[in-house]
Amino acid sequence: MKNGTYKMLLIAIMTFTFYSCNNVDDNNELFNAVVIGKGLDCGDSFLIKFNENSPGLPSSIDNTYYEINLPNEFKVAGKEIVVDFRKPKENEYFPCTTLGIGYNLIYIISAKSK
Repeated sequence: MKNGTYKMLLIAIMTFTFYSCNNVDDNNELFNAVVIGKGLDCGDSFLIKFNENSPGLPSSIDNTYYEINLPNEFKVAGKEIVVDFRKPKENEYFPCTTLGIGYNLIYIISAKSK
């Protein structure tokens, strides 16, 4: 094979590898939620309740979840927000006590006021 053919083959393999290894886990949708308040179990994590079911949400009691990465400006009880979220990655989970109800965790990608 000629040198140019090797370069084209290498570029094709690198492109395929890049796109196949790209882990897209985002919903790319925004969902309405209400901040309930600081949770009982999980340190400084707040509870948020989604207004509707989402196919991307793991099952949880009453559509309520402990948040990861919610900006401090939205950590206000009763605040209505719109969020984009994903399931937490393995290294993002943190321990919670068993004092209260065991809600699932979600990672907040972005949030804005409603």
